[in-house]
Amino acid sequence: MRAQTVTAILLTVLLFVAIPLSALDVADGRIRLTLNEGTGRFVLACQTSGSTGVYVPLLAAQDPRTTSLSIVVGNKIYRMGESSEFSEKSEKTPGGARFIWKSSFLQVTETFTFITATDSNVSTGVRVDLSLKNFSEQGITAGARYLFDTYLGESRGPHFRTSTLPQLSGESTLTAADKAAWWESPLGGDPDGFGFQVMTSGAGLTLPDRVVFANWKRLSDSTWAYDTSAARGFSLLPYSVNDSAVAQYYEPRPIPRSGEATITLAMGLFSKAGYSINSTAPVASSPAVDFSSQVRDSLSAGKNPADNTQAVRADLSTVNAIIGELDSKIGTTGTVSEDELSLIEAALKDLGSRSGRFAPAAGQ
Repeated sequence: MRAQTVTAILLTVLLFVAIPLSALDVADGRIRLTLNEGTGRFVLACQTSGSTGVYVPLLAAQDPRTTSLSIVVGNKIYRMGESSEFSEKSEKTPGGARFIWKSSFLQVTETFTFITATDSNVSTGVRVDLSLKNFSEQGITAGARYLFDTYLGESRGPHFRTSTLPQLSGESTLTAADKAAWWESPLGGDPDGFGFQVMTSGAGLTLPDRVVFANWKRLSDSTWAYDTSAARGFSLLPYSVNDSAVAQYYEPRPIPRSGEATITLAMGLFSKAGYSINSTAPVASSPAVDFSSQVRDSLSAGKNPADNTQAVRADLSTVNAIIGELDSKIGTTGTVSEDELSLIEAALKDLGSRSGRFAPAAGQ
């Protein structure tokens, strides 16, 4: 490797050893996972080459708290590891490790399972199954936001690239319409292509509603939504210079009483072939939510919301459910049944009839 690349790697390794002593470490193949107990944060590190390379963090590790998971329930947002309403424990599992957070109304389980890239025969990444279980006495809406504090591309750039874009040099937002299979934070100038990759599509994965690339402090200071501007780069002077991050959004979806929703991600060392969860052992989770039930539940939640924020989230959940169902049938032998078509038409008509409530008032 070039001298600058080696220097960058050695620096990040030195920073990596500064993680808290109270940590649960598990490893497989070339990947190592650390769950920092008491803060609810995780660190991923991968060997630079083969089984003899040094471990280099895939995310910023000098302060692991900068990568975080936030859960929204109704209109309240809870940052896991910081909210006093949730107890926390971590434990090893047969294929990795997990965090479990419990409150009186919700249980959040974040399970990490080691996986291999499609073109690898050893583990270089993890599958993440985020389970949201409703403990309350009524139905709720709940969603998640992952804030990834990336750093590999900050020294030489580019900060990010995707399967459809060679580089992102400033704030950007990706949606399903962009059809990106993954995004990456690459180690600039590294001939071996070392980088952190998160899949944004693929069989068995939960399609994120939005992926936002921006300055870390801007994203961290935003409680939930963040609107990007093409005029802004990855600095917030004078507080945060050349400090990029990614927020991955899974907007709230309805969860009935005693029900459970699961969000599935895949991430790890960059691979041109990407990651698939199909070859891994299935992780115990709740049965998939029936498409018809999901649409009816979210439509119902949007008819009599407590306020416009809940209305927007419920209607967005309906739209996402429809898009996801149609997307799953494209390019496969699956077909949309007459009943599903009728439900979709009725749902779109229902959404259209109340879309005016989100329009700005005259003169605004």
